[in-house]
Amino acid sequence: MTNSLRKTFFLLAGASACMAALLAYLPAAGHDQLWLLYVATHILHGEKLYGPTLLESNPPLIVWLSLLPAWIAQLLSIESSTVGKALVLALQAGIASLSLRLLRLQGRVLSPTQRAALLFVFLVVFNVLPARDLGQRDYLLALLTLPYVLATASNATRADLPSTLLAVLGFALKPQQALVPLVLETYLLLQTRSLRPLRRAAPWAFLLGAALYFLLIQTLTPAYLTHVLPLLRETYWAFGHRTLPQLLLDALELHLLLAAVLLLYVRSRTRTPQATSLLLASLAATCGYYLQGTGWYYQQLPALTFSSLALAELLLQQIPAWQIRTPHWLPRATLALGLLAVALTTHFMGYPFTRERSFAIESPDPSFFRNLPEGSAVMTVTTTVDDVVMPAERWHLTIAQRYPHYWMLPALLRNEDGTAPPAHRLTSPQLQQLAATQRRYFLEDLEHFHPALLLINRCEAPEIHCQVLEDRHDNLLNWLEQDPAIRAALTQYEPLGNNGAYAGFRLRPPSALPPR
Repeated sequence: MTNSLRKTFFLLAGASACMAALLAYLPAAGHDQLWLLYVATHILHGEKLYGPTLLESNPPLIVWLSLLPAWIAQLLSIESSTVGKALVLALQAGIASLSLRLLRLQGRVLSPTQRAALLFVFLVVFNVLPARDLGQRDYLLALLTLPYVLATASNATRADLPSTLLAVLGFALKPQQALVPLVLETYLLLQTRSLRPLRRAAPWAFLLGAALYFLLIQTLTPAYLTHVLPLLRETYWAFGHRTLPQLLLDALELHLLLAAVLLLYVRSRTRTPQATSLLLASLAATCGYYLQGTGWYYQQLPALTFSSLALAELLLQQIPAWQIRTPHWLPRATLALGLLAVALTTHFMGYPFTRERSFAIESPDPSFFRNLPEGSAVMTVTTTVDDVVMPAERWHLTIAQRYPHYWMLPALLRNEDGTAPPAHRLTSPQLQQLAATQRRYFLEDLEHFHPALLLINRCEAPEIHCQVLEDRHDNLLNWLEQDPAIRAALTQYEPLGNNGAYAGFRLRPPSALPPR
């Protein structure tokens, strides 16, 4: 029975590795990862983060980390996303090794079958589940903080320095998930009914790490604190607008998984400390998902990761007690099902993975880009990151704007017509200043990059539902042209007509430009 079960887990692990390759490694990276690598590459070329041509909305740590794959890619003349994925694989191997070391230090003795099962679970959780969100900040947080979560299951006075330092880095990537260490540290205090857990390095490392990170931002990128953060506070709320019922439905699979873990935990007679820590981390990470309010899948990854691992830990404890006789054909059946799963995944992913199939771009319409030379500057007025970053990567274009999408615009539009929630209503001077800033950014980008192609999302069309503006139909071009300077600058462009969700405009040749 044991050998058959172990073979089954190894076969499942092999199928998972193949599916991970198809879902996460062979296709193009996700839009956020590609944008961050694009930003890092331009910083290496001398541009300034949070400067006039690069306005990233996230704190700088993820950009600083992206400098490494961007630098290696330049050194080796390969794509930075390829290097990034290779570095993620190396990080996975390191985290897996550290986690196994922590389990041994905690007295856990894993049978060969349990090790095979853990390999299968690790491959699924950190490769199949994220798919193209591999490398997102939320993904990296879950990976980097796993050893810390496991370390909290040991004696409260013991600390593992590598796991603590990795956790500091992970939570700095996504401060919205600070509830996870807060819950785990509070649990240790309540469990021991003493202050002994405060002798550990972890709680002090988190406080020191937060202070150090703040000082680094203040020293190296002060514009994030003085310029970007105020803009985010006044406008980014429009992207976190989902209600509690909507957030629950957006993450239905997560809540079903969490319910299953809670039920199994309550009914289990062997609740290991590791299972308790993982369950607490998953509950805290779920709260972090709700706090962000967007409903986006990748923001569920920390909660999905910890919930899946908690479920695996609870089930792993049952393996020694499984006395059922495993059929001799189980490994062969598993192999057949694994091959079928890989074949179906290959089919639906559009094999063979040519560059065009790897970038399954439907919007904006590819016809806008096919005749553009590599390096051409393209400006896209939209609230959707995918529509800006993915075509630029696919056709090697220059993103002719300082940010990957117009994240200020939804809040401004809702304030202008009075539909903004009371808590987020701007005063008239604030609204005028922010609207002028948004239009100034557009004009400055237009004059700096001189894009060969200008695309504007046709949110005014009844059949078009722009991201975060799904309930309304605003004419973005008309909104921009309320500034006479923009209206004059756009005379340099001739219309290409509407195609799908976008209206296209082409830079006129110099001989065709109207007199100014």
